[in-house]
Amino acid sequence: MTTQPDHQDAAPARPVTLHELRTALSRYGLPGDREAFERDLAAALDASPIGDFAAVAEVAATYRHRLTLRTDEQAMASLASPIGGQRWAPAADVFARVRAAGGDR
Repeated sequence: MTTQPDHQDAAPARPVTLHELRTALSRYGLPGDREAFERDLAAALDASPIGDFAAVAEVAATYRHRLTLRTDEQAMASLASPIGGQRWAPAADVFARVRAAGGDR
């Protein structure tokens, strides 16, 4: 049995090294984040000219930003807030309203 990330822990410190980023992605990332990071990192590394690792740095920055959004309470609250007055409604609620309005005939 595999251990699932515990998202109840306190937010991690911002990763500084690739090792810290890998560890944080394994612990706090969404399922598949660590594997996707490794694929993207390898692709950027293979495509980079010797001595120019800008693409590698960009991949690391992208995943660090995703991790920051995922573990920051204010960022998650901002993503969950209504946009243009619209609130997100679970599909079950929408279907229940349609049935109540007689739309299930």
